Order: sequence, then structure tokens, then C-alpha cells
Amino acid sequence: MLVKEVCALLVAAQLAASRSVQYLFEHEVPSHQKPNPQVRDLKTGQLNFLHTTDTHGWLGSHLLQSDYDADWGDFISFASYFRHKRLQKDQDLILIDTGDKHDGNGLSDATTPNGIETTKIFNEQDYDLLTLGNHELYTADNTLLEYYTTVLSPKFKDNYISSNVDFVKRDGTKVPFGNKYKFFHTERNDIRVLALSFLFDFKRFNNRAVVTPALEELKKPWFRELTRNKYPEGSVDLIIIFGHMPVTDISNREINKLHEQLRQLYPNTVIQYFGGHSHIRDFVELDSKSTGLQSGRFSETLGFLSIDDVKSDSPHFFRSYLDFSKRSFAHHLRANPLPTTDKGIHISNLLKAMRQKLNLDTQLGYVPRTYYMSSKPMDSDENVYHLLTNKVLPKLHSKSTNGSVSRLILMNTGAVRYDLHEGPFTLDTEFIVLPFSNDWLYIELPLRIASRITEYLNKGPVIASLQPPNTMATAAITSAQADGLTGNLALKKRQCPRVNEPFLTPGLTTSDDYGCDGDDTPHNTLDEFPIPNVVQSEELVSENPDSLVHFVFYSFLKPNVLEALNALAGGDSYQDFQCKRYGGDSTKKLLEEFIKEVSKNLTR
Repeated sequence: MLVKEVCALLVAAQLAASRSVQYLFEHEVPSHQKPNPQVRDLKTGQLNFLHTTDTHGWLGSHLLQSDYDADWGDFISFASYFRHKRLQKDQDLILIDTGDKHDGNGLSDATTPNGIETTKIFNEQDYDLLTLGNHELYTADNTLLEYYTTVLSPKFKDNYISSNVDFVKRDGTKVPFGNKYKFFHTERNDIRVLALSFLFDFKRFNNRAVVTPALEELKKPWFRELTRNKYPEGSVDLIIIFGHMPVTDISNREINKLHEQLRQLYPNTVIQYFGGHSHIRDFVELDSKSTGLQSGRFSETLGFLSIDDVKSDSPHFFRSYLDFSKRSFAHHLRANPLPTTDKGIHISNLLKAMRQKLNLDTQLGYVPRTYYMSSKPMDSDENVYHLLTNKVLPKLHSKSTNGSVSRLILMNTGAVRYDLHEGPFTLDTEFIVLPFSNDWLYIELPLRIASRITEYLNKGPVIASLQPPNTMATAAITSAQADGLTGNLALKKRQCPRVNEPFLTPGLTTSDDYGCDGDDTPHNTLDEFPIPNVVQSEELVSENPDSLVHFVFYSFLKPNVLEALNALAGGDSYQDFQCKRYGGDSTKKLLEEFIKEVSKNLTR
């Protein structure tokens, strides 16, 4: 069965025929014109960590953002030099990733199956610990790819940990998705480490995997045997909990509840968390012997953490968020320019060849200005959601309706993954901004009910939305206060001075539990505004509340829309069968159409 499934994957992985294209982005700003801020130094310690998360296929660097110009080959070179040249002989290094490798960049998403090529390139990095995220579980293809090419690979079979996810074989039997845990001694300091990994309480997994909520997993016999008999307190120096779970949990506070349970078993052991999923730079102090690091998204960030005095009663922690740039990497290696390895150079060249093979740099138009997800308010002409709801979604056409019928078009904000930057609009841009190919459904409703759905959904739990860091922290603080939490489990209010210096570029400016100096590269502050769960486009023929409208929405949102309808109408008046196929192009293609029209106007 295994051989057949692998063969099926390889057959499906044949890439579409492609043609050579001229590489678009050769107009890189000359180095003497680039800002050269003072990069903050790292403080290495007894035990050091490099952490990535939520790479989402961004292995080929950010071609329109020089602050994130390193690619995966540069990262491989950096990690190798950092481990073997930068650290002292009595310092250990652990390299960790916490999942989500799909959906967000053409390098991963323009192939079939999604990620077939980027998975190979990702796996060239020498991770000591790695796990999966929810984007490895949305489709069976992604799950099979992850399990057979990474979990079972000779390179990672001992290092791949997933404590609460099972893989479902073709015959229906379940096996752990990797190892439940790993116990090891560090090479240079003989630190005894117990590592476990937990995915957040994810519900939308496919039929080839099963996710058990972390707190339920802790009740199982294997965990009790592990923590009470095999490795009780006193037999380990450090517990690493790494996984695809926010370290600032604004909804379920899973990581805090998990920590409470672990502290009962290990009251005096250092517990270090590494998180992901919410796409932010973040660092939390859970107690005097426990912190959590989260290292951003999309290969914008390489997280660094060091711990001194691991085996003492007073460990010392240091954290930093490295811009994923050649400048940052070179600085932290104390070298100029960035030294490279043969392997790193090979991977960089391979990525360039992949871009050409996939036609990712084929220019379809030109974006005349940058449209932001959260750095501009929702009603701003520079906000990407304002652009979509006012200019792009109205271009949706379907045989199911015409101009005589009012319609509301709903999309979840999480469908947009990145800012739409000024510059060439390429095939890659489509995958970067809107990686998902959505299907449209609709249901016929009276306006008085249809007009209330968006408000209802925006008051409810998060729906695959990417909230900006400040908004998330504020929401988490409010949640903690509402729950009556105090002390180390209650989040501190984070506020840092606004930065606006003429020699700095706009970028990530992080506030966390250790203050305002975590970013290795100073940037000017980008404003952050709240992002709702959903946004909608309105085309009303009549404002009569009893008039019928076509309420159009992503198929992904069907459970949420039905929940809202039945809550608003009372009872179970609305059922699955009432949602009908609407047809029409995906938002990705509608955006492409709009940009092409704008580009034509620019050349006139």
C-alpha cells in the first residue's frame, strides 16, 4: 500500500509544461542606497535555538521587499555557519520548525500536489525538531506528502514529533504522525531534554489524519507512563513543547491550560515553548522558568532564543527576532558579506530555476500602489479588503443572478494572506495575496436576515482570520481579565513608543513580555488596525427589508453562514441543501482581471 501511494503522489506531481521567462526583479536597489540601521546583537548562551514557523512556501525570498531578501539557501548557509563557527565550544544549538509549509507562495502552490517541490527544498535544512501545522492537514494530498516524504524520511524519522496527531492508513488504522516525543542529551552540555509537540485544537482535518485536543491527549496512558514513570521530574533538565499553537492564545488559551497541567508534573523544571499559527512575532513569560517564542511568518523572521543556567533555579532567557535578510544573517555571523556553503548555493540556484520553470515571474500587470491588510484602516483606499469589496468582488459574474436581483458577497479575511505590494503583478503575486482557489455558493434570503450575517460572524470566534499583533495582544488581555486571570498567566499590557526615523524602512516593530527591543533590525512603525472575520460587497437594488437577495459566500464558510442564519432566524430553518452553487471566477482571478484593467489605463 505504501509503495502505491508514493507512486501515485509522484505521478500527480508532474509539473505543467513551462516556458522560459525573463527574470523580472533585476532592479534591486544598489547597496549604497539601502538603509543601514544598526542591527542589534544576539546574546548566545549555554543552550541556543533557531526557530521558524508558518513558512507557507516562502523559500525564495521576498522579491519586492529588500528587508527580507534571504532565500532558503541563504538560511541553510547561515544555520550551518552559526552552528559550527559562531557558537563557542560549550554552547549547544537546537534548530526547530513548527509547521505550515503550504498555501501562500507560487513555489509551493503552483505545483501539483501543492508543495511537492518545496517540501524537498525545505527538508534540506538540518532541523533537530520539526512538526506539522494545520495546512498539512486540509487536504489528503498534503497529508500524504508530509507523512511519506518527511515523517518517514531517514533524515527526520527520529526528529519529527507530533504528540496529538495520528495518521490514518488506507485500511483505516491509525498510527502516530511521527513520534509522540523525543528524549535526548545535548551534545556539548549534556542537557537532558524531553520534547513534545502539540497542534492546536484543529477541526477541519481530512480523512487521512485525526487531531486530538492537547488536553485530552494528556489524559492518555502513554502520557501518564511517560511523565510519571519513564521521565519524571528530576530525570530531565528541560522540557521543550513545540507545536503549531499560538503562544498568545486569544480564544481558547490552550497553551496556558497546557502549561498549568505540565507544571503540576514538573513544578521546578524549565519548560520552553515554541509556537506558531497566528503569524506574529511574539514572546511570553509564563513563569520564572518558562517562556514561549513565536517567530512570525512567510520567512520574514528567524527566531532566536538562548537560555543560560538551564540546570539552576534561576535560568536566564534572551530572545531576538531576526529579519530574514542577508544583512541580518551576515551581521550575526560577524561576517560581511554573508558566507555561503556549497549546499546553500545549490539550493538558491534551484529556487531560481523553479521560478522560471513555473513561470512565476510572468508579468500580468502592474500594481500602482501598495494595498495593506492591517496597516491601513478598513475604509482606506490603501486597504486591500477595501479594494476587494469595492472594486474586485463586484466583477463576479454568474448565470444564477442578474442585475435585477440584489446580492451580498461574503469572504473571510483570512483568505488574503499578504499585502499587495506596488510593482509587477505576476503569477506569483496571485498565490502570495490569494493562494486559495475558492468556490462560490449562494442562498436566497430576505434582506433583513442577509444584512445581519456579517455583523453576527464578526462578533463570533475567529474564522481563519489573520489579526495584527497589537490587536491580538489587546484581545488576549481583555480575555484574560474577563476570566479573572492574574499573575504570570495574565498577559501584560504591551505598548512601545512609535518609531519614525528618516533612515529606517517601515517594518516589524514588536512589543512582547520582554519589552520593545526584540527585533534585531530597527524599523519605522507600521500602524496596525483590527481585521474583522469577514467582509462583504453590497449591490442592493432595493432596501426593502423583505426583498429577496442572493447571499453569495465562499464554500469554506458554509458552516459559519448556516450557524449565523439559524441563530438569527431561530431554530434550524436553514439547511445544507439550500446552499446552491453560484459559479463564477475565484477571487484570485477577479483580482488579476482588475489589475490588468488598471495596468491598461496606466499605459494610455
